[in-house]
Amino acid sequence: MSEVTFEELFKRYMSGALNAEEIRLFRSMALRPENKARLSQLLQEAFNDPDYAEQADFDAGEMAEEIMMKAKQSEMIPVLHPARKPIVARSWFKYAAAAAIFLLLLAVSWEWNTRKRTRAITQETQLKPGTARPVLILGDGTRIALDSAANGAIAQQGSAQVIKLANGQLAYKQFSQKNTGLVYNTMQTPNGCLYQLILPDGSHVWLNAASSIRYPAAFPDDKRMVEVSGEAYFDIVKDDNKPFIVTAKGMEVQVLGTAFNIMAYTDEGAVKTTLVQGAVKINAGRVLHPGEQAVLSTSGELVINKPAMEEILGWKNGEFNFKETNISTIMRQVARWYDVEIKYEGDMSGIELSGIVARTATISQLLKALELTKIVRFKIQGRTITVMPYHEAN
Repeated sequence: MSEVTFEELFKRYMSGALNAEEIRLFRSMALRPENKARLSQLLQEAFNDPDYAEQADFDAGEMAEEIMMKAKQSEMIPVLHPARKPIVARSWFKYAAAAAIFLLLLAVSWEWNTRKRTRAITQETQLKPGTARPVLILGDGTRIALDSAANGAIAQQGSAQVIKLANGQLAYKQFSQKNTGLVYNTMQTPNGCLYQLILPDGSHVWLNAASSIRYPAAFPDDKRMVEVSGEAYFDIVKDDNKPFIVTAKGMEVQVLGTAFNIMAYTDEGAVKTTLVQGAVKINAGRVLHPGEQAVLSTSGELVINKPAMEEILGWKNGEFNFKETNISTIMRQVARWYDVEIKYEGDMSGIELSGIVARTATISQLLKALELTKIVRFKIQGRTITVMPYHEAN
């Protein structure tokens, strides 16, 4: 990797052929002072390409200067580009060329010269993610906001103590072997919130935004059974004598010791379980192997496929990670994370995007990244976002 030239990386970057490591290398090389003139030249050559010329509405040299000026101010390095197939009747090459230019700019700076462009998104639109807090619901219905609860024991549930750890996580400590009956707790994450929970058996659960898990404060002797709504990632402690079972919208996932992701939002058309390691059995039938995903449709049909794991686990890794993802699917994720309402105007069919954006971005930054593809545009009114095809928003 260290011997590859800047020009070679630029060429492959323009065609979307770089892997994640190569993208990071290209970004760092693009910011080196000795590459400033060459970057401007390469950009100008790309802009002069006849297949791209009709798409450009700004100067390549000006863009290169803006990249260098703003790079040090950028606190995040997103990657975003249109999916690699025709959308709204434009040719693949024009899309790829335009997307590569926008991607290059976006990869090193959120702000660039917009004097030749008008936008529906303003700098005042700074709806920030991750500001909501999780809530624990005890067996008697008592609700505990975990951000305001002190560290240490916060409740007693049957034969277990509920403890808030110093890192904000929740854990359960059994203080009696006496069977006092099952007492169920529920952990809820609202929009804009992620949370990691340690279950009574020591298993770890990560909850995505707008999700919940219902579980006993102490598991019985024969099995460990929990119920999930929304999305959760599990890392299960192995116990051959006590199988672990997750139920979600008609899907039952039985495991021993394994790691997997389950997505069961009510506004999604299917329940999806994706296995990271180990083995799970779906609905007492099909056994999944690592890298496989079981998709249960609303009609009850079960399909097995092999998804892009980085896309499935992007939320847990602090990213929006899309791979030829339909715009409505993207916006559902946006709605959960930023706690906004989504509306649509115009024909949005066939619009798909690929890319990576950090979840620490403000909604303004994320939507600007989407707009730079020249495929979609947005109008924001309060907490309502209207999504429009780019050509219908001019």
